[in-house]
Amino acid sequence: MIFKPEKIISGGQTGADTGGLIAGQRLGIATGGAAPKGYLTEEGARAEFLKGFGLIELPTKDLAERTRENIRNSDATLIFTDNPNSDGTAYTIRFCREMDKPYLIVDPREDCCRKIRAFIDKNRPFVLNVAGNRESNSRGITQRAIKIIQQVFSG
Repeated sequence: MIFKPEKIISGGQTGADTGGLIAGQRLGIATGGAAPKGYLTEEGARAEFLKGFGLIELPTKDLAERTRENIRNSDATLIFTDNPNSDGTAYTIRFCREMDKPYLIVDPREDCCRKIRAFIDKNRPFVLNVAGNRESNSRGITQRAIKIIQQVFSG
């Protein structure tokens, strides 16, 4: 039997974050996470949409604090990015290192399912944080993240 996390969380931004939540819900995995004040994303406030995935609202709009909170509340972080030098990815890596939390960076344009499966099997996260590029910086990343996560956890 393949290992699955009990919960997938994210910060709710468009792109990889949303892809992780949608995939989790489709797989019957609990979802959640912490979103910035106002449930703000690059598309504006998305409170009802994000509450539907169990996200809570932080008292600050600071995206770095949102990232820090989700890493703190997870056992491992999966980062989908085709630009590993982006500010958001840099924050995510820095906070994972500071908190001694395992993380994996994957390019969703490549075949990365085996790499993710090995990471999951090694770390066995109860709560998996999904992070990465927003949709405007990486067109199609939402759908790629959904497809990859579903493949990894469908066996």
